[in-house]
Amino acid sequence: MELFVILAGVLYGLLFGVIPTAGPTTALLISYIFLPYFYSDPYLGVLFYTALVAACTTGDTWSSILLGIPGSSSSAATVVDGYPMARSGRATLALSSAFTSSTICGIIYGSLVFFFMPYYAQLLLVFGPLELLLLNVFALSCVVFLVKENKILGLIGVCLGLLFGYVGVDENYAERLTFGYTYFESGIAVSIFVSGLFAVPELVSLFIKQPKVENLNANFRHVILGIKSWYKYRKVALTGGLIGSFVGALPGVHGIVADWLSYGRAKRSHPHSRVAGVVGPEGANNAVHAASFVPTVVFGIPGTPFAAVILSLFFMLHFELGSIDIQFDGKFFDTMAIGYIGGTILVGLFCLFLSVPITWILKVPPRIYSVVIFVLICWSCYQVTNTKFDLIALAICSTLGLLAKTFSINRPAILLAFILFPKIEALTFQTIGIYNLNFLN
Repeated sequence: MELFVILAGVLYGLLFGVIPTAGPTTALLISYIFLPYFYSDPYLGVLFYTALVAACTTGDTWSSILLGIPGSSSSAATVVDGYPMARSGRATLALSSAFTSSTICGIIYGSLVFFFMPYYAQLLLVFGPLELLLLNVFALSCVVFLVKENKILGLIGVCLGLLFGYVGVDENYAERLTFGYTYFESGIAVSIFVSGLFAVPELVSLFIKQPKVENLNANFRHVILGIKSWYKYRKVALTGGLIGSFVGALPGVHGIVADWLSYGRAKRSHPHSRVAGVVGPEGANNAVHAASFVPTVVFGIPGTPFAAVILSLFFMLHFELGSIDIQFDGKFFDTMAIGYIGGTILVGLFCLFLSVPITWILKVPPRIYSVVIFVLICWSCYQVTNTKFDLIALAICSTLGLLAKTFSINRPAILLAFILFPKIEALTFQTIGIYNLNFLN
């Protein structure tokens, strides 16, 4: 029964993982309909949802490499080198090396994370607001100065991201750039922002230009080459996993920070290798999602959007994350570990096996699959509030994305600044309060 539940979670998660920009958050939000099936045995629900997250985490690599559209916000770093590899006829190799890196690092660091999770509480108390603030700022500098674009355009991208992240209400419930619409009081959803910034511009480009890949090289020989390429750059991948498992465990730090820190580390050691630029952030990808469970379970503090949904789902299954009781529930921790690691292994095997046939999407006329993907993206964004304002927000963010693509403004910098703005703002105020720096306020 347990294996069947893990398999169901993997297949469901993989389905949403391959939909551009959907990611684990969308998959989890729609999965509330499955909750009644787990009321009789809540631990099966833990298996299902942890396997689902593992599958989405690995599956979001598909669109990042094949289409240049991040499968979720945390796979944006993979686009930088993965998509050019696909356009140059090395899509299968890029996918294979990415899946190998994500799977192996997910198994290694996921095992360590879940094993030591009950002991993390005291260790994490060492990091205060100032340390977490500096880590977020360092991640921003990585995306500006390590992505090979004009640094001024990178700084402009950061400013634009901070501007869009400013939308909403502040800690005193004062409206900021909402223009009187209650919809924008909660800010712009990350899935909608990513869709507009990356997905729509790339789909428009595909629809108009209809680029072709003459030498696809979609064969199992390239799958083996991808695995060998991972072995060649295994230190880069394992370092990425280490960064991911460290950053993901910190409360108040978004998982996307780990991907860009890993990408920066990879390009510093191998500046001319695109494979290194793929296996580095992919090594962090699964590790950071596994580690994101740490602040959620230990403190009841979700560090990522998907973790916030997990907090709600597990509460409905009568697991109160962050409570004293959960820290002594050994079966709960064991079930999480089995679900995540089992899901990582299964989805890794699925993705490696499907690397060749899925790559053939690049031979399909772009005007066909670009329209299909655009419809899926609109549907995914509409799930946020199920109102027309979701699509209006998508149109606004798409305008930003098209302008950024046209003028070569650093879009990864825009995304990272947008995601980190709430955390940087909160940590800045906390730091000012703790160190009595009120003159800066």
